[in-house]
Amino acid sequence: MTYAHEKLKEAFDNAIDGPLKYDGDVENIDYYSLFCKAAAGNKLFKLLGNNLCMFNYVFNGVDSIMIVVFIPINSEESGAKTVAERVMEIVEVAETCFVTLDHLSSKEVKEEKFVYVTIVKNLK
Repeated sequence: MTYAHEKLKEAFDNAIDGPLKYDGDVENIDYYSLFCKAAAGNKLFKLLGNNLCMFNYVFNGVDSIMIVVFIPINSEESGAKTVAERVMEIVEVAETCFVTLDHLSSKEVKEEKFVYVTIVKNLK
């Protein structure tokens, strides 16, 4: 298992009993508010040069963890990698760690200069 996989799994395990909760709709997320909530609780993590945070969430009636990855559209740190390549790296790490994902979506918000990847993994 690579460092990125280990880091994601460790953050996931810590999030299960963590204080951050999200009770909104997975399709209509206020990403800026989630970022601020995670930053205020010192619960932002770095994965492959991107920020991510995790929240306890109930998805389709099942206790879950919602992972939100903030991928900057114009990042000097990313080198020659395109946004699509960075999104695919995140998805690959998540699929390798968890085998199955219960929800996966990405949303580009040009005004905020980010692509947001939302992943939900049920705990059961």
